[in-house]
Parts: sequence; structure tokens; C-alpha cells
Amino acid sequence: MRRILFIVCTACLTPPAFAQAKVDFATYEGPEQIAVGTGGTKITKHGIDYWTTGTPPRRYKIIGSVQDKRDEAWDGGQAIGSPKIAKKVKKAGGHAVILQTQDEAGSSGSVGTGQFGGIFAGGGSKTITRMLVIEYLPE
Repeated sequence: MRRILFIVCTACLTPPAFAQAKVDFATYEGPEQIAVGTGGTKITKHGIDYWTTGTPPRRYKIIGSVQDKRDEAWDGGQAIGSPKIAKKVKKAGGHAVILQTQDEAGSSGSVGTGQFGGIFAGGGSKTITRMLVIEYLPE
């Protein structure tokens, strides 16, 4: 009986695979986009800069974009500072991201009964964060 109770409790606390944050990277293709930013605010985590307002006050070029979609109820945390995003950015050769938009995609939820008769509630709001991926250039 204890074993069944343990399995049920563990299953209820473990987020399903489909609830994990989804991070998509898209490579920029087109004329080289080189810019010099004007400054702003940034957070440095996991080896990259997350520009939350403004742009870096130095030369940089756009190499792509990243979109992070997460269910706040399951994934917790935020896209800003995410190790998953940092890994994708570094793999693409980027040094930083510039926040473009962060939208809440509404909420969804469900209530029902589980296999063992327990009541469950699920769902929550999804947050979609879009960022430009940039590479710093020498001055």
C-alpha cells in the first residue's frame, strides 16, 4: 500500500513531458545586420547577457532569434536567465540576447478524477518570450 501511495504522489508532483519549457532557435538569413546599441539593463547568467531593456552599447550583429514557451504552473522560473536558452545561444555562436516581447498566451486548465479516484487540477498560463540572438563584434 505504501508503494502505491508513493507512486501516486510522485506521479502527481512530476510535471508531464509535454509541460517542459520549449525553446526554439531560428537562424537569421539575409543582409548582415550590424548595429551599435545605446545601452540599457542586462542580467548575466550562464555565460550570456540577457538585455532586458535597451541594447548593448557596442557593435553587435544579429545571428538569429529564440522563442521560449513555458507553462508557468509547471516550468516555474522565467526565460530570462534560463540555462536552456544560454545553451542554445552559445551553440549558435551568440554572446547575448535582446528581449523583444514577453506575452502571456492566456490560461487553460482542467479538473477531473485520477486513476485512483483522486481529484486533480491542471493548466495555467503560458508565457511566450521572444529574443534576438546577437554576437558581439570587436570595436
